[in-house]
Amino acid sequence: MRKSATAALTLLVVGLALIACSGPIAESPSEEADPPYGLITPAEAAALLGERNGEPDFALLDIRTDAEIEAGHISGAEGLNFYDPSFRERLAELDRSKTYLIYCRTGNRTGQTVPLMKDLGFERVYDLGGGITEWARLRYPVCVGPMDGTHACTGGSLEPASSL
Repeated sequence: MRKSATAALTLLVVGLALIACSGPIAESPSEEADPPYGLITPAEAAALLGERNGEPDFALLDIRTDAEIEAGHISGAEGLNFYDPSFRERLAELDRSKTYLIYCRTGNRTGQTVPLMKDLGFERVYDLGGGITEWARLRYPVCVGPMDGTHACTGGSLEPASSL
């Protein structure tokens, strides 16, 4: 009897210690704020663009080369070439308090850029999972031509086109 009472008390103390060390518990997932950094799906990116595009505290950033951008980009994006020798310096000049949605071709360059932006003190950065390749595969709107010139865009909605 004494051994089982000691074992029960030990388990209780260990359990309470684990709970106390685990930190605060969120009351429900819906009450948690969006994560400040993260990979998001094209559908989530489309929703974010639908809600925030054009707002002064939001920026869509395409980190591909000019040639890649002219071949197809998301309307409203700003270009910042990942391969430019001054990429880090130009990135550091951006407003750190804005919310950024960044993309590249498939996600490799953004996968390297998100941690860099975090290290530079950017507050909220989202990475378009699969890049523009996945975005276009799901038939979200893509514009062809230079960002700052005349370009034509396919699609007209941030809703994915239906499959044939």
